[in-house]
Amino acid sequence: MCIALAALVSGTGVSPAAPTSLATKYDSLVTDDGWKMELRASELVVNSMSNIANSFASREGWVSARVGALITQAEGRQPTQPVQSAVIEQFLVVGCQVDVSDGATFGFGSSIGPNANVTISGVPGVTVGGSASVSPSISAKLKPGRITEVSLGKKTLQTNRASIRAKRVHVRVDGCVGPTTVRVIVRFSASTPTADDTINIHSARMWL
Repeated sequence: MCIALAALVSGTGVSPAAPTSLATKYDSLVTDDGWKMELRASELVVNSMSNIANSFASREGWVSARVGALITQAEGRQPTQPVQSAVIEQFLVVGCQVDVSDGATFGFGSSIGPNANVTISGVPGVTVGGSASVSPSISAKLKPGRITEVSLGKKTLQTNRASIRAKRVHVRVDGCVGPTTVRVIVRFSASTPTADDTINIHSARMWL
């Protein structure tokens, strides 16, 4: 299985479809020391496209998302500690159903190798596995049949708010012989001298 992102997302080798808008997601919490954390994911769109290679084991499409975080004094509360750090992160989760990690060969001469090859480009600051940054692109080996989480952006708050927008991020999935799905996940974390708090938002799952 080979996944490639380049400012658009992967399809499943199915016929092209109209862009699908997903519901806006929102969540909030009040920390133990009096801060209100808010997280919102909007402009969520997934669009599968016909695979340009016409391969039975390739998917192609694109995804868009905007995520925003806000931290303010909770109503009726006087914060007892300062916020030392706060970070918002946006991820794309890609799943391929069929595990061919031992390799698989098909009757008409096509074979699927033991690993996926993931290539990402067009998203500033993207990292794979937390070790390498996209500049301008990066590749990594992944085993199919498992869920893969790829960063679409990470931003440390310099004020009380921050946002990340990734529009029409291209994803190509090669070597997947089963259904392929994607989901956007957003995480907002804040830390004070006495508390650490995190909110997570998950979009609906969509087929590519």
